[in-house]
Amino acid sequence: MEIIRNRTIRPSSRHSTSVSYKIDTKIVSVGDTLVVNITHESKPFHRTYRFTGAAVANKNSISFIVINDIGDSIDIGWIDITPM
Repeated sequence: MEIIRNRTIRPSSRHSTSVSYKIDTKIVSVGDTLVVNITHESKPFHRTYRFTGAAVANKNSISFIVINDIGDSIDIGWIDITPM
């Protein structure tokens, strides 16, 4: 089964101490594929990441951080996980 999660980067309302964005993975099982779509609240940014169910099964969540958000350049870094 394909499980889809959508997250929006929202620097305008994000608290400065809240660095990572979490994605709920509680229902992802070994045979699934997790699809994470990330957009930005005010920039033309859309990126899709895919993860094997085996990589996220038995985790409550996975997280990413925004490494760079300058101009039209946005770089995402995943914490303790690598997309397919």
